[in-house]
Amino acid sequence: MKTKKKAQKKNKQNILKLIAPLIIAIIGGIGATVVITTNQGKIELKIDYSTDTTIQGDEGEYVEEIPTVENIDGGGLFQDNLNIKDGESALYYELGSIESVDTSSPEAFKNSTLGRCIIADNYFGAQCVSLARAFWWSYAGYDVSTCGTGLAKGMMNCYSENARDKFHTIWNTDEIQEGTWIVLDGDRTGHICMALDSVNNGYVTCLGENQGGIPCEYGVGGSGTNIINISVKNFIGGYTPLDYIHVEPTPIAPDTGLIR
Repeated sequence: MKTKKKAQKKNKQNILKLIAPLIIAIIGGIGATVVITTNQGKIELKIDYSTDTTIQGDEGEYVEEIPTVENIDGGGLFQDNLNIKDGESALYYELGSIESVDTSSPEAFKNSTLGRCIIADNYFGAQCVSLARAFWWSYAGYDVSTCGTGLAKGMMNCYSENARDKFHTIWNTDEIQEGTWIVLDGDRTGHICMALDSVNNGYVTCLGENQGGIPCEYGVGGSGTNIINISVKNFIGGYTPLDYIHVEPTPIAPDTGLIR
């Protein structure tokens, strides 16, 4: 009987975790500040939700409600390899590479990370840059950098280091496509997430971590990977994996049989 009650209690807690982001989104127009307790203390993440939500479907198979967000800012600092002191654990360096993610396509990456807490930082838990770090390691084979700032928005400060020969760096929102990692400005840390489509009426559907998803367990901080629609008004720049860029083939003139 006690086991059954415990199971029912846990199910209720899981349901509350699932609907919490939607409840916040329904409030609409209110800046929700989430206080997260981590092994480095308490940090704040500010999410400005919009009053609008977008209904998306996949060929009529399902309908999913996605929160619409105007801005995301805050969360903890990201631990760059550049800032690791002598004698500090090399785990910071390794965490991104040991995360199992599928980067064969944007869809595959979404399916392999949605709902997960990617702890590829070991500093403030599941941060937005942590998800990017796991992607960079799996796709490009090297680590992502916030250029020593510890801030998501700092990622464009050394774009050549982050892009190398694996990404196409973009600076205009009309270049955003499925699979582009977009970097957004903010008063504090800014934000980074992967676009799942092109920009539509000033917003883009984005896959990201620590952007209002289910809080991570065990007090590690941050929240699991989820999908939101976010405004691109604070867009700084971005990185599109070269393997995701679709080049239209050059049309070939039909063979008329004539000798030219």
